[in-house]
Amino acid sequence: MSANPDRDLYAFYYAAKLWRLLPEVYRAADSSDFDRKGPLRELVERLSAQAAILRRSIDRLWEDQSIESCDDWVIPYLADLLATNLVGSMDARGQRLDVGRTIYYRRRKGTVALLEELTHDCTGWDVRCVEFFRRMARSRHGLDPAIGRPADTDDPAGARELQVAQGLVGLRTGTPAGGFADLRNAAGARRSGSPFDAAFQPEPRGSVAFDEFFHTADVRRGQGNSGWYNIPRLGFFLWRLRSFGLELTTPVEMVGCPGPRQFTVDPTGRDIPLFAASNRTFGDAWVSPEEWQLPGPIPRDLLAVALADLYDTASLQNLAEVSPRSLGVYRLGGALPDLIPVEQITADPDATTAAFRIAPEQGRLLAVNDPGGNILVTYHTGFSSPIGAGAFDRLDAENRLPAVPGTPTPVVGGGNSLVAPLNALNGSKTGSIVVNDSLTYTTVADLAKLVDVSLRARSYSRPVVRPAVGTTWRFEGAATDSRLVLTGLLLSGCDVVLEGHLGDVFLSCCTLDPGTKGTPPNALATAADNRLLTPCRLLIAGEVRSLLIDRCITGPVMTTGQGHVERVTICESVVQALGTDRALSLPDAAVRLSRCTILGAAEVHRIDASECILHDLFTAADVQHGCVRFSAYAEGSTLPRPYESVQIAPRQPLFVSRRFGDPWYARLLDGIDASIASGAEDGSEMGSFAREKTPIKMRSLLIKLAEFMPLGLAPVLIPVT
Repeated sequence: MSANPDRDLYAFYYAAKLWRLLPEVYRAADSSDFDRKGPLRELVERLSAQAAILRRSIDRLWEDQSIESCDDWVIPYLADLLATNLVGSMDARGQRLDVGRTIYYRRRKGTVALLEELTHDCTGWDVRCVEFFRRMARSRHGLDPAIGRPADTDDPAGARELQVAQGLVGLRTGTPAGGFADLRNAAGARRSGSPFDAAFQPEPRGSVAFDEFFHTADVRRGQGNSGWYNIPRLGFFLWRLRSFGLELTTPVEMVGCPGPRQFTVDPTGRDIPLFAASNRTFGDAWVSPEEWQLPGPIPRDLLAVALADLYDTASLQNLAEVSPRSLGVYRLGGALPDLIPVEQITADPDATTAAFRIAPEQGRLLAVNDPGGNILVTYHTGFSSPIGAGAFDRLDAENRLPAVPGTPTPVVGGGNSLVAPLNALNGSKTGSIVVNDSLTYTTVADLAKLVDVSLRARSYSRPVVRPAVGTTWRFEGAATDSRLVLTGLLLSGCDVVLEGHLGDVFLSCCTLDPGTKGTPPNALATAADNRLLTPCRLLIAGEVRSLLIDRCITGPVMTTGQGHVERVTICESVVQALGTDRALSLPDAAVRLSRCTILGAAEVHRIDASECILHDLFTAADVQHGCVRFSAYAEGSTLPRPYESVQIAPRQPLFVSRRFGDPWYARLLDGIDASIASGAEDGSEMGSFAREKTPIKMRSLLIKLAEFMPLGLAPVLIPVT
């Protein structure tokens, strides 16, 4: 789209018209230089620009009466006409939808379905609403139906069904209302305090789901883990992690395991929990989601009873009922992979007849009755935000990158399929490669004397580059205007080395595996195939003018030998170093950080940091220039003047996990000090997940719920993930 604001030429038209209306004597005296505008001409053009704005406003009066077609600046005025509270968690598009759905919301005001839908529309999170008064223990009176043993009635099955339907007993545990909890039932105990009952089965439409244990009244204020069970309390269980689906990935076979083959579904060889795909119903058909429909970790007992809902299907009879599936195991026996039928999949550790057994908590796959051939896996993983390499749309990030040189060369197949296209780039020096799958590539080729090269992954795919241990992937630039772009790749176990002369280097939505710390005396953990999970470093061994790292997760970034980089810009990224290594070692570079989490010490020449978490000692040689604003930095750091920033102890425990691969990696702990949790410039959290606006969404949600909650009820926001 053109950057010219006068695409309709209104400003040019009015400038010419006003200029012709002026007497010739004034126009001639305005400037003695024919090619240069004088002050009178400048004044006329400024007036014409305002006239053009007025003309455009008049032309759009009809469109501005409708929320679907109005300009963004009109949205608050239309919202005011409807007395709608616009909240800060929504962008212009979200506010437009909010105003457009106001009447829809108000027609269903106070219903559980509306409150769940409103919460999702306001925050983008999955939610399940629970009326806590239904889970309270109380004294029984004469109008209550008797709770007796179904076996003592003429119709035991019907009596049992009636008791469950009326909420008098738990479906699985048989716990009566007001009775003692059956703690011997592990499934029922696990769901105590959760938004689900112990049945794990989808509830009949219109029924009420509840945990099977009844609780005494809690009169404290509803906040966090307290004040839940009371008559005026309405609980909103929030799933804040996102679930990203990966299709047909290469699992890592475990070595040293006796018996049948075992795999980790994660292509780097880590144990990670498998997540369920988000699978909701919207609009008038909205119903409260079940556990298998929400983007959370899949426990084994849930997989055992909801496998048919979670597992891929080979054929879809009705395309209108297509919904995302969470898991799938495929065997590559021919040109196309074949889906292992769901009947051959189990979560039962004692099963002996199925082909594969899945352990979802560890993300492992056991070939009980090995069908042979190469195994591919479709699965979902959880993370806080679409940063790093992942299966999400990267169009917004790619729009900020240079244009793709030439016609992209497509690559599929994994293994050594990258080698030939890379060698072709060595000959042409200019070109691009796009990887169209999520398989693992085990062999790479260095690029020498490159001029303009782009290596990209297709949106919604996450190819993994995992060459042999000790491999270094070298990119050598030919001149100071050479350009290198890497997008959407996950690199594990190899260093990336920049050599020669490079002008601009771009890393966007990439993951350079930061490695995993081992348990003493081992410095590093090992993968399923006994490979060390070593950090993947970005080493600058040549002359680089500008390095941009955008929405990435990386290991250490450093210069080595005679390497030099002039400018480094890191945005919305996590940079981690293990042990005593430095996360950033750029003693000659001017570094600009924006919304970053730096896990490790750093040494730079000059620093500008905004809304960052500098978790360890940070040293800048030049403290007379630059600024650290709205950031948290370690005590003892040498930094330029801080502004609206907070000091923390070096390596202070702030995060749920510092272990790469965990769904909660680099996520701030709940209940952390507000100076960090909402210390960003816009009131969001500091660090790489500021873009998610979690504290802003929580505050906005309370504002919207106050408008649509039933009279006398109070919301309790309960984060689940």
